[in-house]
Amino acid sequence: SPSEPSVAWKSIEKDLQSQLITTGDSSVIEIPEGNFMFSRALLLDGKKHVTIRGAGVDKTILSFAMQEEGAEGLKVSNAENITLEDFTIQDAKGDNIKVTDTYGITFRRVKAEWTGEPKSTNGAYAFYPVLSKNVVIENCIAIGASDAGIYVGQSDSVIIRDNIVY
Repeated sequence: SPSEPSVAWKSIEKDLQSQLITTGDSSVIEIPEGNFMFSRALLLDGKKHVTIRGAGVDKTILSFAMQEEGAEGLKVSNAENITLEDFTIQDAKGDNIKVTDTYGITFRRVKAEWTGEPKSTNGAYAFYPVLSKNVVIENCIAIGASDAGIYVGQSDSVIIRDNIVY
C-alpha cells in the first residue's frame, strides 16, 4: 500500500500562547495554515470579543499528541463573546476544547478529534462548554471522544446545529 505523505510539524506554541495572553479585547488571532504540535494546553483567560481563526478546518491543524502539561488542548475561561473558527484540534490528553465561565462562545467550522482507532483512553469530550451562557456550536465535527463528542453542561441559551459527531 502506498505510504501517506509525511507531515511537516511546526511549532508556534510559545508565540501562540503569548498572543493568547497579551491580546487585547476585540481582537482576532489568526493561526496560519500548517500542522502545529503542542506540548502543553493553550489558555485564553479573561478576554472579551476575541476571535481565534485558522485558515480552514483541514488547513490549520493543532495537535496535542505530544502533550505533557494540561488537561485540555485549548481552554477558554472567564471570557465574553469568544469565537473559535476554521481549525482542527487533535489528540488532547483530556478534552480537546473546554470553555468555562464564559458569556458568549461560538464554535464554527472546528474539527475536534482523536486520530487513529477509537480508544477508551481518548479524552472524554471534543467540545465541552460548561458554566456558560449564549453558546453556539455549528458546522463542527467531533471524532473519537471516549464519552461524548459534544457535551454542554450547566449552561444557558445553547444552540447546537449542523454538526457531525462520530
